[in-house]
Amino acid sequence: MKIGNWNVRTLYQSGNIEQESREMKRRGIEIMAISGTHWTGQGKVVLEEGDSIIYSGRENDNHKGGVGILMTKLAAKSLIDWTPISERIITGRFYSKHVKMTIVHVYAPTEDAEESVKDENSTRDYRMC
Repeated sequence: MKIGNWNVRTLYQSGNIEQESREMKRRGIEIMAISGTHWTGQGKVVLEEGDSIIYSGRENDNHKGGVGILMTKLAAKSLIDWTPISERIITGRFYSKHVKMTIVHVYAPTEDAEESVKDENSTRDYRMC
């Protein structure tokens, strides 16, 4: 099983999630952690082709940040549960052939972000885990 990570910059525009799903399949990736979804709230979406995405974003209408885990239809069947922790952290737990596997995806503030933003996010997200 191939697992990947991609900073997509945004899935907020129409059609972007389908494009990412096609690219994931083209590269033979089953599970792909995604940074920069720019979606708000938390949820699970099943795409027309059967792929799924679980996501966690901000609670307000500010479309910044956000993380998700995009899965093929087969990988989605092995999803046990998932936890949206914040707009920067999401976990997914999967059955695999021999063990249960947990994927923790973290999207940290960029190096050029203000120090107060980096400190506030790391402290708050750590407490939520």
